[in-house]
Amino acid sequence: MQAVVVAASLLLLANAASAQNFGVDVSFPIHYNFIGSDDLSATNEVFGNDRVEAYSKYIQGCINRYGGHEANSLCIHNDADRMRLNLDQPKLQANYTDIGFKKTKLSDETWRLLNTFWAGVKAEENFPDSLSSEAWPEANTYVNHWEIASKMHPLDNKLRTVLWDEIEHKMHEWIPTASSFSKSSLYGVRVYREGHILAPHVDRDPLISSAIVNIDQEVTEPWPLEVIGHDGFAYNITISPGEVILYESHSIIHGRPFALKGRYYANVFVHFKPGFEAEEDDTEAAMKINPYTDYHKDVKLHAFKL
Repeated sequence: MQAVVVAASLLLLANAASAQNFGVDVSFPIHYNFIGSDDLSATNEVFGNDRVEAYSKYIQGCINRYGGHEANSLCIHNDADRMRLNLDQPKLQANYTDIGFKKTKLSDETWRLLNTFWAGVKAEENFPDSLSSEAWPEANTYVNHWEIASKMHPLDNKLRTVLWDEIEHKMHEWIPTASSFSKSSLYGVRVYREGHILAPHVDRDPLISSAIVNIDQEVTEPWPLEVIGHDGFAYNITISPGEVILYESHSIIHGRPFALKGRYYANVFVHFKPGFEAEEDDTEAAMKINPYTDYHKDVKLHAFKL
């Protein structure tokens, strides 16, 4: 029965996301580094040497900014931690949906409020340069902020409340087995800029059930979110202003491994931690509430889909 549900859900996903014929370590280093690898056949078969060169340039830019060389570089150390977390964390987590992500959209009223707010921000002189630069930890490799600063702009309290409420409602619809959702984080608007790459990663507890809300973009070509679904394959999800990606950010590896082409791409991020009524030590009850608990553990994420 579960296989039928999964198959039906994957069919529906075809209308929302573009499934790729590959898994991890193809578009970008996810579990293992391209540099120093003796087997690059997976990425080379799909992209030639393009992604290896792109990553080499990416990490070298971090080293040029923060110093160090190879083993003693904080950039190399931090990026190794990113890949280690990608490898180890998802297989230890409970999964709450069959595939791990869903594309949806805001209600008309919420989108009207958000769009009106953002129109006022865009009216500022020298937008988006006029926005505050986002502060990143030293040698953090999640975004190539060393090339160009990402920007941040706060939401007003009214909009925060509206978004909390609407996204929580969507979470309950998407993960009906959860009895509650505790608020973890709502931040943004983050504005990515031309040339930005978001390295594929997983989020840490309590950023578990999450949403990306696109509010604006000025791009010359789509800038998809690449996710590794619970089935182990990559999906490219493209959204327009007012649309939303729901995703299990603690177990779904997600990023934007191709450089942004265009002026900017602006998102709001909303994170929750789901709660369940079953006792933690009651495995049978927990499985009834969360039938996908072990689904991810059987997936060979490094496998290449032929």
